Amino acid sequence: MNEPNDDLDLLTLSCEAIMNNPAVSDWLKRGLASALERDPVDALADAEILLAVLRQRCDAALFASESVADLVDTLQEELRRDGDGC
Repeated sequence: MNEPNDDLDLLTLSCEAIMNNPAVSDWLKRGLASALERDPVDALADAEILLAVLRQRCDAALFASESVADLVDTLQEELRRDGDGC
């Protein structure tokens, strides 16, 4: 079984790996650094709200792009049909 200090060491290594990874966005690094200064329960609650909002935003963007793609397909089909009738 892991000792509490072992868990803290793993957390520290994970955070350091994220902060030192050049592929990780500056936005995420700032968010992590800010979250680590807060009460962990409050930080997690806020992160879950942020996740929900970002997920809704992403879903809306994907739905909108699918709707636009469907509209383009419909218009192209109508143009082909109209072109065949001439």
